[in-house]
Amino acid sequence: MNLSDIREQFREDVEFLKLCDRRNEVDLSLAALELARDYYPELDFDYTLQWIDERADEIRQKIFTSRAPSGQAELLAELLGRKHGLRGESQAFLQAEGSFLNSVIDTGRGIPISLSVAYLVVARRAGIDLHGVAAPSHFLTRLETIEGPVFIDAYTPGRFLRYDECADWIQTIADCSRRDARSGIKPVGSRVIINRMLNNLKVLYIEQQQWLHALRIQNRLLLLNPSQYACRRDLALISLKAGRPGEALALLRRLLPTAPDLEQETLQRQIRLAFNEVTRWN
Repeated sequence: MNLSDIREQFREDVEFLKLCDRRNEVDLSLAALELARDYYPELDFDYTLQWIDERADEIRQKIFTSRAPSGQAELLAELLGRKHGLRGESQAFLQAEGSFLNSVIDTGRGIPISLSVAYLVVARRAGIDLHGVAAPSHFLTRLETIEGPVFIDAYTPGRFLRYDECADWIQTIADCSRRDARSGIKPVGSRVIINRMLNNLKVLYIEQQQWLHALRIQNRLLLLNPSQYACRRDLALISLKAGRPGEALALLRRLLPTAPDLEQETLQRQIRLAFNEVTRWN
């Protein structure tokens, strides 16, 4: 299966394909819902989009009443975290639903990145220039103010941090250097956000051995990162686990000549497994 064939699987996902084409104007709310449709095939976007519009209207009604530079961040944290109850839950890390925008809005529970996406899409609809932050170990959002950036931790309702507070916290929870912590709290675009959401789901599906779900996620990751060797390797390995030995065998044979020396033996072993599976059914 080539990239064109894989792309055809997602022909209805207009915003996702924009990301694959590295286009800048992407509706993050629609892109996130396109990912959710993999899990909820009959998903109706309208309810979620209406909820986003309603929350944005609430924000717009109050946005000019606050004079503090961090006032917009406080309003977002108050409205979404406290009033509407969006918050983190440890159980959400163990369930695919915790990663999807529609489920976060329906249940009020999610993981840091899915909750942050809810904040981002509401903020942007309200005219607030909020950005995602793909920090190590914990996704956040970032708002620029005249006093410096302010960070919202959507996982913890109502919590926001100043720059140094955020850098200190990330350095501690990620056990990384100060330099890496500062680098990790820079703003990122929609493509990075969707890529991280997909990787979270991939890890979860592999842990739960949900191979068909993992395969669809890996196809998306390959479209986003077509030149990455690791994406092609993982697609081959997941295809084998998902009961697609013919596709896996073709991919593995193409990968082998350029694979790192440390992976040669592993790939050759997987080629033998895939070949045995193919011959067993033919």
